[in-house]
Amino acid sequence: MNVANFSGASNPMVPTVAIQPTDAPSGVSTDARDRADRPRLPPPSAVPTQDGPQGLRFDFNDGCRVMLPDNGQPWRVRLSDLETANVLFDVELRSGHVNSSKRYFVPFRLEVWSASELLLRHDYDATGRDVLIQFPVGTIGDVIGWLGYAVKFKELHQCRLICAMGETLIPLFRASYPDVTFVTHEMVRAEQYYATYSVALFFDDADQVYQPCDFRQVGLHRTAAYILGVDPAERPPRVALSDEGRPIAEPYVCIAVQATTQCKHWNNPDGWRSIVGFLKASGYRVICIDQKAERSHGAFRTLRPADAEDQTGDRPLQERARWLRHAAFFIGLSSGLSWLAWAVGTPVVLISGFTHPTNEFATPYRVINHHACNSCWNDARHRFDHEDALWCPRWKGTPRQFECTRLITAEQVEGMVRRIPGFGQGVRPQPRLQVSAAPHDAALAASSPPAPTGGDEPIALATLLAQPRGDVARGGLAVGVTVGAGRLLDHAAAQIAEGDRTATAGDLVGALQNYKHSVDIVRHLTQADPDNAGFQRNLSVALNRIGAVLFVQRNLPGAHAAYSASLAIVQKLTAADRTNLGFQRDLAWGHALLADVLAAQGRHAEAFEQRRSNAALFTRLAGIAPNDSSLQQSLATSYQSLGDAFVPLGKIDGALTVYRISLGLTKRGLDANGQDPAWNQIYTSLLQKIRAALLAQRQAAPPS
Repeated sequence: MNVANFSGASNPMVPTVAIQPTDAPSGVSTDARDRADRPRLPPPSAVPTQDGPQGLRFDFNDGCRVMLPDNGQPWRVRLSDLETANVLFDVELRSGHVNSSKRYFVPFRLEVWSASELLLRHDYDATGRDVLIQFPVGTIGDVIGWLGYAVKFKELHQCRLICAMGETLIPLFRASYPDVTFVTHEMVRAEQYYATYSVALFFDDADQVYQPCDFRQVGLHRTAAYILGVDPAERPPRVALSDEGRPIAEPYVCIAVQATTQCKHWNNPDGWRSIVGFLKASGYRVICIDQKAERSHGAFRTLRPADAEDQTGDRPLQERARWLRHAAFFIGLSSGLSWLAWAVGTPVVLISGFTHPTNEFATPYRVINHHACNSCWNDARHRFDHEDALWCPRWKGTPRQFECTRLITAEQVEGMVRRIPGFGQGVRPQPRLQVSAAPHDAALAASSPPAPTGGDEPIALATLLAQPRGDVARGGLAVGVTVGAGRLLDHAAAQIAEGDRTATAGDLVGALQNYKHSVDIVRHLTQADPDNAGFQRNLSVALNRIGAVLFVQRNLPGAHAAYSASLAIVQKLTAADRTNLGFQRDLAWGHALLADVLAAQGRHAEAFEQRRSNAALFTRLAGIAPNDSSLQQSLATSYQSLGDAFVPLGKIDGALTVYRISLGLTKRGLDANGQDPAWNQIYTSLLQKIRAALLAQRQAAPPS
């Protein structure tokens, strides 16, 4: 509390009011430091708007305010909170201004005495009075999330509500709320309001002047409830559309891949491409409704997925809302269009890692990877920097930057989509034969080389890391290995293990260094002992790891070279020891890995041969161990992949044949293992591929 040339306060230990002498410059307040941290919103009128006795004036615009003229008698002012029954402030002064420090809603009682006479006792009562609730300009999602609480305030206090917001948002709400006046900031008439409340995100409000609790703790939208003193249960606002008709007749899904900062993006380089392909194969048209078709943040460049239909551009929000209202569902980010989809009642699959799920509206389809760094936005230790498009407070400039969404996989999002009631019903699945090249993929750095094309799904790096390395000789006590060689072998194995941990954490550059270090060590060992199978197998494992990382990094020639070298080693080991089933399993995996990169390079005939070799090996292994469920799953998957390899060759009949073989194996696996999730996933995928192949077969058939 600042006091200048006034008689002392009766309770100087409670600094809840700012006081100014009457000769202070008009409109200047002693809380200038707090105002510097506020969003830019229209200021209250310089003079309180309500008349009182003997020339005093008061209102509740930006807190409880009282202006006291110099009438030759001392004034006494008391402010109380009716809800808590606390006296907040009690002071005597000759003249001046009194302003409560709390600017959010408080049910104030204002009492004013002149000398010993009680002149005014006013309990806050907005009934039938004009109340302004103002929101910042330039935000879409925030205002959509907050408006429902402003309407709750109107219903609770029976006031005449005026809402100030950005001009582009007003058409969304005006027709839905005829009893609310919507204005722009330029239309605000500060002198007419009984009370004014500012709803915004106050990042540096350590003294809780503008909000009773930090918005990062209660959620972006619910902070409005606490500022306005209403029930925090979320309520979507009503949205009015000038055209209620469907934009297109066919079932469709809307997506939005753009956001104002890179941390909001889904930074998985293959994510949007894969999801768009999945949605189209499931029978949906995919409509991109971003404002921009392309956005760059530093070296990061995000583009509309090439296979999504283009409805980007500077279009009215009502048009976006129309597309969203009739969509089967929406897939988006922690940004305005997700809030708009929520408002129109469309199921929202919301992908975000930098915010905690409590930050946004409740949706059963919220996607976050809690195994990665996450929720920095809701960590009060990290103040969001609006000027930094590459804001990543914990890992900026390191390989872990934006790992919160980079480690959200397409499979995770696809699984969430499948939970939506009615997904895939009433639509015609389409053949997923080809996918677009990655220059159109979202969240790729501008310097990244093109991603692979082709219909084959690559073996994920995580899947490869989960494969056992088998019985590799290690340690100084290993038979036939010197103590020195054993220690080197231990070190090489440790480098592989460390690379696996580093890759799992998202640091592919560091993992690649670990794997290369292991290769250098083992090559040194093999030069001294070229016939040592343990050395050779360690070398094969490390080369496969290198190939997998290079594949993810889209270095296809490098991945092909690493996989080919590894496969050659395992072929030699298998030829030398045909009874070693571990080597044969390694060989089957080697064929599958090489098929992935060949398909990505567009060399589909060569990829097909690798798939055929893979299926033949797993057929033999599964026959030897018919009760090994993991081998039976590998066999079913290998036939499914062989079917995939038929498709780009135009051999739909061949694809159907092997898909049906895989389906038979999968049904037996389900019967033997109950509703095992892994078997269920294979079964669901096969059904989709069989339907797509049948449709492609019918489309290719000559008319009868």
